[in-house]
Amino acid sequence: MIRKSASYLLAFAAIGCAPQQAGNAPPPSAAPGAATEAIRPVVAHHQHLLSPALAARSAARSQLPAVDVPAELARVLAGRAAAWNDSLALARVYAPDAVVLDPESGRWLRGSTAASFMARLFARPYTITPVSVAVQGSAAHVAGYYTRPVEGRPWHFGQVLLALRKGDYGAWRVAAETATFPADATPSQVTADQLIAQMDAAGVRRAVVLSLGYSWGSPLAPPVDDEYGKVRAENDWTAREVARYPDRLVAFCGVNPLKEYAVREMERCSRDLHMRGLKLHFGNSGVNVLNPEHVARVREVFRAANRLGMPIVAHLWTRDPSYGAAHSRIFLEQILPEAPDVVVQVAHMTDAGPGYEADAAMAPLAEAVAAGDPRTRNLYFDVASNVTITSPDRELEQLVRRIRQIGPRRILWGSDGGWGGNPPLRQSWGAFHGMLPLTEAEFRIIAGNVAPYLR
Repeated sequence: MIRKSASYLLAFAAIGCAPQQAGNAPPPSAAPGAATEAIRPVVAHHQHLLSPALAARSAARSQLPAVDVPAELARVLAGRAAAWNDSLALARVYAPDAVVLDPESGRWLRGSTAASFMARLFARPYTITPVSVAVQGSAAHVAGYYTRPVEGRPWHFGQVLLALRKGDYGAWRVAAETATFPADATPSQVTADQLIAQMDAAGVRRAVVLSLGYSWGSPLAPPVDDEYGKVRAENDWTAREVARYPDRLVAFCGVNPLKEYAVREMERCSRDLHMRGLKLHFGNSGVNVLNPEHVARVREVFRAANRLGMPIVAHLWTRDPSYGAAHSRIFLEQILPEAPDVVVQVAHMTDAGPGYEADAAMAPLAEAVAAGDPRTRNLYFDVASNVTITSPDRELEQLVRRIRQIGPRRILWGSDGGWGGNPPLRQSWGAFHGMLPLTEAEFRIIAGNVAPYLR
């Protein structure tokens, strides 16, 4: 969901039910010439929705505030907005030798060609929201957003940088313009309806929806009033959305394990909201497993999950630059044993996603599974967003080696979709199936896997 930055979407089949044991060789490929049908995952085990409250907060945090501009420059911006699709009118806004960048081809366009291009670039009216302005003599710049109203609030759908100059005639004109799309801001919520539409397009029957409730208790964001109230509201909203599709969606509660209300909220999620499991995000919750106090709190949460019968999806990656084998060994030796009776699903193969760079952290867990360590009896791994169309061969080869070491029957597919720019389910599965050098038999096992907590 969130890569290494402050920046986050099931036919039951008997296949995939039993853990892969140590020493199993990869399954054979299909016989040459054998007819094969399209392979589609039956379950997306790692998905997210995005509530209106978090969407607004995310958009606000990713955007700079608007600033005032001098009256003369404000008139130029207003002229741009009024003449958005009129090449003749735009020609009077741009300097005769102005250049603009075509964001698709990367080509610079000059003069009247530039004005004509800009008049065709947008399908609907827009305004420019300035966030930075500087004027020095006869030169100026304006940085900002291309903006349209969506659902009653401004949606910044692209970024713009304008260079302006004042001619001998005393009027400001645009001398150069660059545009980038899309903006980082999320324009609206991500609902269960949208997830179901993606599932239908990808042929996915069921999905596990992981609440982002922990986001309200994240130390990476400014504190909020009534934090626990917002955590509750986020879990409530996720539970309501999922309940609209009870045969296809399953909800997991989200909470920061370091908070004093963590166990209380887990109990409420299980008792009142009937949420199936628990999602923990170590990185976004500020968990440091090298800190004994943090380990003690996480152990308490794992014990509570075991008592409540709540399977756990654990995002182990943290922002500690030293993150690696030492961290996952602490998880294996001190935390995992506190939940011996429920499935623990390690998110992103111990990485953050997208991509797979945390092989050092994955190694101790994979070795423990391969050795038949009893602590790993209920340990599974999801590959949500670990494979993208730009994944380098080195990462793909490492990932395949780990998948085969632990056995493909422990691998749970998901896309991490919902927010954060991850592709929809169909594209995510296409990248996983198209890029990863596994056999078709291995892909069929992974596609058919259904986590024990869904059976």
